[in-house]
Amino acid sequence: MTATATDQRPNSPAPPGSGRPPRRANWPGGARWLALGERFGLLVLIVAIIVAWSVRFPDTFATVHNWQIIGSSQSVNLIIALALMVPLLSNNFDLSVGSTASLASMLTAGLMARNGWNLLEAVLVVLVTGLLIGAVNGLLVTRFGLNGLIATLGSATVLDGMQSWYSHNLSISSGFSQKLVDFGTATVWKIPWLTVVALLIALVIGYVVAQTPFGRRLVAVGSSSPAARLVGVRVDRLVLASYMTSGGLAAAGGVLLLAQQGSATPGTTGIGVLLPALAAVYLGASTWAPGQFNVVGTILGLALVAVIVSGLTLGGAATWVSGVADGGALILAVGASAAFRRRRRGA
Repeated sequence: MTATATDQRPNSPAPPGSGRPPRRANWPGGARWLALGERFGLLVLIVAIIVAWSVRFPDTFATVHNWQIIGSSQSVNLIIALALMVPLLSNNFDLSVGSTASLASMLTAGLMARNGWNLLEAVLVVLVTGLLIGAVNGLLVTRFGLNGLIATLGSATVLDGMQSWYSHNLSISSGFSQKLVDFGTATVWKIPWLTVVALLIALVIGYVVAQTPFGRRLVAVGSSSPAARLVGVRVDRLVLASYMTSGGLAAAGGVLLLAQQGSATPGTTGIGVLLPALAAVYLGASTWAPGQFNVVGTILGLALVAVIVSGLTLGGAATWVSGVADGGALILAVGASAAFRRRRRGA
C-alpha cells in the first residue's frame, strides 16, 4: 500500500494556529503490515472462526460430513458469484444471475420431465439459453445505453415471470435424469463432485481474468472506460462478452442447483443465491488483491459466511440466521471496500 504525502513526512509540524498536535512518526513498517493485514486478514479471520467452532462443536463442526455439506451447499453460490464478478470487472452489474440460475434449473428439469429430452440435450439448450440472456443484457447496456443495474434488475423480473409461466407455478421433482441427481450427492476422495466442478470453473475464470488479454482488457475497462477506448480497446464488445459469460455461468449454476436440490421449485432461488454472491464478491474485493474483484477473494468471502452460518446452525440458531448473515456480510463488504479505497487514495 502506498503511503500518502503526509505519511511520508514523520514528525511534521502542525500549521500555526491549527490547534493540532504535531503528527507522530509512523511505527516502522506500518504501511507494510497494513497491506499484509488487508490482503490476508480475511483468511486469518476464517481460520480463527474455524478453530473456534471446532473447539465449541468438536463432534459436529469438525467432521468430514459437515465439510461435505458446506462444500456442496456453497458450490452453486460460488458459480453464481463468479457470474456476478465477470461484468463487475468492467464496472457493470448483472443482477439477473440469480433469476437466470433459477430459470435454468426449472428449464433443465422441464425439458427432461415434460419433453422427454436426454440430459445432454437439456444441458446444452440451457447453457445456450444462458448465453442468450447474457447477450440481451449486454446489448441493453452497450447498444441502448441502459444502466446495467436497472437493465438487469428488469431482466430478472422478466425471467422470474417466464419461469412462472413455464412451470405453471408447480415444482418438478421427478421425471428427469437420475444421473444428475446422483451426481449431486456423489463424492470423489470424500469431496463432493459439485465442489470439484465449482472449483474447476473458478480456476478457469481466474486464469482468464489474470492471464489472458480478455481479462486484462476487462479490468482496464473497469478502471477507466474512456482511457481504454483511447488505446484501442473495443469496450462495447468486451462488455457484451462479459455479460454473455455471466449468463452462461449462471445457467451452469442452475443445472448444478437442480443436481444439488433434486427438484426445481419456481420463485425460491433468485434472491436466495444473489445475496450470498454479492456478499462474496464484495468481500473478495477487500482482500487478497485489495481494490479489485478477484476469484481467490471471492472464494474466501463465500467461505467466511459459510463457516459462520454452519457454526450458528449447529448451535441451534433459527433458519433466518442465514439471510441475516448474507445481508450483514454484504453491508460489511461494501463498507470495507469503500474504506480501503479511501485509504489507498489518501482521503
